[in-house]
Amino acid sequence: MQKKKILFLGAGYATLSAIKALPDEFFDKTQVSLINNNSYHYHTILLHKVASNEDIDSSKYNLLPLLNSKVNFIQDEVLKISKDKVFTKNNEFGFDILVCGLGFTKETFGIKGMQEYALSIDNYENALKVNEIIYEKINNYKITHNEDDLKIIVCGGGLSGVEFIASLAKELKIFCQKEQIAYEKLELSIIEAMDQILPMFDKNLALKAKQRLEALGVKVYEKSKIIECEKNGIRLDGGEFIKANTIIWTAGVRGSGVIENSTDFPSVRSRIEVDAFMHPLNAENASKYFFIGDNSLFKNPKTNTPYPPTAQLALREGAYVAKALMAMVDENEFKQEFSFISGNTVCSIGNDYAVGTVLHKPISGFLAIKLKIFIEKLWQYQLIGIKGFFK
Repeated sequence: MQKKKILFLGAGYATLSAIKALPDEFFDKTQVSLINNNSYHYHTILLHKVASNEDIDSSKYNLLPLLNSKVNFIQDEVLKISKDKVFTKNNEFGFDILVCGLGFTKETFGIKGMQEYALSIDNYENALKVNEIIYEKINNYKITHNEDDLKIIVCGGGLSGVEFIASLAKELKIFCQKEQIAYEKLELSIIEAMDQILPMFDKNLALKAKQRLEALGVKVYEKSKIIECEKNGIRLDGGEFIKANTIIWTAGVRGSGVIENSTDFPSVRSRIEVDAFMHPLNAENASKYFFIGDNSLFKNPKTNTPYPPTAQLALREGAYVAKALMAMVDENEFKQEFSFISGNTVCSIGNDYAVGTVLHKPISGFLAIKLKIFIEKLWQYQLIGIKGFFK
């Protein structure tokens, strides 16, 4: 009997959590391949630490040691998916079952100049680029005395933006002391269009976060809609222009551009809507395809609204798909639908403070940061075992 060809795309949370949940005997029964555009996996929720210089190395893992030895790893760039083939930069691949978890890219919502002038922290390489540019410009200030090189704007006051600007503020204090630059000369700003930063939290938690950022020297703009990004600053809808030579976008994501190129599967903002089995809607032979993670869109059945694309959701989807794949390969009927209840959400504000919700109850301070660290370590444990708690 010929082995089923199972093709995984992308090495993010969703696909890796599926592969890690599959037992050894599964790989004896099947022909499993994984295509990814680089040879490593990165812990996405730690990318703000890479960009800020708090921790450059801990978020990155070589892929091969994470995979079962029977997985055929292919380093290549996926360009397009059709009903029966995946097209990459260097080849094309057939499959019996496809598991697509190609991740996300930045979504600028059509704001003029944002695509051209703003940096983003949407992958490991871009996080490193943000790091290099920030520290290079601050170093250059000692020669150029251009004060705009000391000004940094983060566009977006959600989890990513707040975690990054807080981590950056703490790291720059250390850096400026070392380089004999007055930290007070730096201007760090974070801009949020909604009534408060961290709009997913209640007002009290958002206020605590704001006060903590301000104590770190960050200027917090709320109810401030960005209408244009220029090379040297941000223009708000009230006419105010905030100058800065470094601008970072953290206000929105969309699915991988590959999805837009894959016209056999209808999509919105490069995300494919899936049913309760992670199969694409409005596709022929839908049961042979699984779309998970940030390139998929799964709706809350009670409200008919999409769940936000979070690491938590991607990990649960991956674990679910592993069960479905095991049933399919053994030719067993699989009737269990995927369901999701959002768990704990915690936002770090530097390495010694956090705010969040646990079982829908607010938490802040020392206990919150310890919980945040534990949540981060859990994925590292899934990847490499007990060593993950000490990485």
